[in-house]
Amino acid sequence: MRPLLLLDFDGPLNPHRAKEIPPGYSRHEIVEGTKTWQVLLNPRHGVELNSLAEVFDLVWATSWEHGANRLLGPRLGLPELPVIVWPSRTPVLRGSWKTPYVAEWVGDRPFVWVDDEVGRDDQAGFGDRQVVYAVDPGIGLGDADFATIRGYGYSFAGKEFRPHD
Repeated sequence: MRPLLLLDFDGPLNPHRAKEIPPGYSRHEIVEGTKTWQVLLNPRHGVELNSLAEVFDLVWATSWEHGANRLLGPRLGLPELPVIVWPSRTPVLRGSWKTPYVAEWVGDRPFVWVDDEVGRDDQAGFGDRQVVYAVDPGIGLGDADFATIRGYGYSFAGKEFRPHD
């Protein structure tokens, strides 16, 4: 069984708290119906994520839900991905409101969950082959992050891992 890479969008792929546009990013306007969003995108992220798809099964774990496949994935060159749908966004006392839903969705499957609103409290409920990976929302994912995530994927899979064609 391949590990999962659970992807939040705002923060990791869209450094929405950046004080200025970081190197490698450009501003994009996304319009759907009467809604408009301003996001920062780095085309290198699509390349890196498609490369990580050799190690992981990619999954959207973002509040954009199915909108991520319609509005974001094509701009990054990603295929349609499975989506975790959030039944509720009720704040919790400790950790992310997403954590219980992620736990239910993944079960015992190994994963790396990339999000900007996670921390130690979120990691506490998962096993050693399940990693909660926090990203600074002012910086987003960088080369070192992608290398670390890839390393987790290979370590989860061990010697039996073979990339799919």
